[in-house]
Amino acid sequence: MPNGAGGHQAQWVDACIAGYGKKQVSSPFEMAGPLTEALLMANLAIRGADMRIDNKYPARNLKLLWDKNAMRVTNFDAVNQFVKRTYRPGWEINYQL
Repeated sequence: MPNGAGGHQAQWVDACIAGYGKKQVSSPFEMAGPLTEALLMANLAIRGADMRIDNKYPARNLKLLWDKNAMRVTNFDAVNQFVKRTYRPGWEINYQL
């Protein structure tokens, strides 16, 4: 395990076992979550910029607007296909927020 017993993976497991907010980690979810969301938005922007619709690239030079509660881009619907995937019947993921 990288960095021994106090490595990132061990901190993550210990924090999960302790419960939310009860264990300090070197990379807290409050920072990691928004950073991950920003990087994933950058991926959506890149995918959208390369999408050709009717021989045009409508998302180039377009600032994508993200609705975090609905988990979707509000001003260019074509990239929303990359936000969530549709699973085959019987393989769905049922999670509650």
